[in-house]
Amino acid sequence: MAAMNGMLRGLKDGGMAIWVAPSGGRDRRNVDSGKVPIAPFDQKTVDMFRLMGNKSKVPTHFYPMAMVSYDLCPPPDFVEAGVGEQRNVRFTPIGIAIMDEVPNVGGAEKRHLFTEKAEEECIVGYTNLLKGLNMDKYIPEEYSS
Repeated sequence: MAAMNGMLRGLKDGGMAIWVAPSGGRDRRNVDSGKVPIAPFDQKTVDMFRLMGNKSKVPTHFYPMAMVSYDLCPPPDFVEAGVGEQRNVRFTPIGIAIMDEVPNVGGAEKRHLFTEKAEEECIVGYTNLLKGLNMDKYIPEEYSS
């Protein structure tokens, strides 16, 4: 709770950037296809940051960001109980893309539209990064439309 209050204070002061993994950073390789899809965004996480932006009473801007870094330090293929995961660091290309702002509009009844738009933009950026890094083999089929 202290961390959230600290972020809210920073938003009220203005000029603060917060980098959030709205899926909790739980992207895992599909062991059957070898593709690396983005984990679905968590609606409650996105709602919490939208609420903080609204509570700050300062204009708050939301920019979806995609990052390709899976091969740099890939997690195990399956989530394991307990603390910590075995990781191996590798030399590999990585990339980050920041998309256009997603306006923070609509009330509680339309909050899913904000999250869906942010996730769609993130997928577009992620797919473009994979193509630009010649890592097309990781693009999930559902992103290829």
